[in-house]
This record gives sequence, structure tokens and C-alpha cells, in this order.
Amino acid sequence: MNLIDKEFLNRNKKLLLIAFIIVFGSLIVGSIVGYFEAGDSYGEMSEMIAFSHEHNIKTNMSISENATSASEYFVHNFMVDIITMIGGILFSIFSVWNVLSSSFIAGHYIGQDFVFGLVSTLPHGIIEYIATVFALTIAFIITRREINIIKTRSFDGIKTDLKDIVILLVLDIIFLAIAAFIEAHVTPGIVSSVFGI
Repeated sequence: MNLIDKEFLNRNKKLLLIAFIIVFGSLIVGSIVGYFEAGDSYGEMSEMIAFSHEHNIKTNMSISENATSASEYFVHNFMVDIITMIGGILFSIFSVWNVLSSSFIAGHYIGQDFVFGLVSTLPHGIIEYIATVFALTIAFIITRREINIIKTRSFDGIKTDLKDIVILLVLDIIFLAIAAFIEAHVTPGIVSSVFGI
């Protein structure tokens, strides 16, 4: 028996696409706004790190001193995704707002210094935000089921929706675990090698 049947994508492709557009669209918009708002201060973080490195000034960016474990990253991001999923009960209004605002803020951060933002975010961020797409899609499935129950007063199809939710939840957990590992163990090394810290 296949975990993911052939109809899984047909049932959910529109919701996955909408979630993808919301997540990555708000990241891109946030980056553009961050870039224009930065003005003369664009790239300050990269410049500050380079200046500190050239003049042997110790920064508080030491990787070993401020290391966060992969499990801490995973728990934090999974709790955020759980809140997004549960928001589906309230017709996904809070879920969409939560994702829009967090993606916009992350994009805004990247836009103020593309080099530092991408180096410190891109390695794990793409995988983490794909997991966010799964979480938001779960919220949309819950909302779709809720609307269907209100309209038809029937619970037909609830098993299929529950199966789809379980599949997306498993994918969310896998992607968040990979992203957490990369954020804890790979991203700091990339930042260190690029900026020499």
C-alpha cells in the first residue's frame, strides 16, 4: 500500500500552490521592501563583519559560544507550524496572517543585506519554508473540510482529508528535521567560511 496515492496531488495541488505563493511571494516582497528601506545602510552587517575581521575585533558572533542545537530549532519551527495548522479551524485567517508576516519579516531581513541574509538563511531556509507550505496546506485542508461540513452537513470524505493531513504532517516533520540539522551544523560553517568569523 502506497502512503501517497495518485490522487493526493490532484486533490491538493491547488492548495499547495496557493500556500507556495503565499510563503515565497511574501519572502520576495519582504526582500524587495527590505532592500529599499535599507537605503544607505544596505549591507551594513556584511561590512561590520568584514571590518571586525580585518581589525581583529572580537564579535559576539562566535559560532561555538552561541550555538543552538538542532532539536531547539526543530521544536521552535514545529510549534510555529502546529499553530499554523490549527489556525485552519478558524478558516485559515490566522494561519495566512502568521505565514505572511513571518515570511515577510524573514524576507525583509534578507533584503537589507543580501549577502549576509542569503548566506545565513538560504542553506536551511528553503527547506524550512517548504515545510511551512505543508503546514499552511494542512490548515487549508482543515478549512476546506469545515466549509464542506457546514454546506453539506455530511462527514463524507473526512478519512481522505485525514490521510492527506497525516502525509503532509510527516513531510513537514521530515523537512523541519533536515532544516534544523542544516541550521545547527551546516549554516554556521558556511557563514564562518564566507565571513571568516
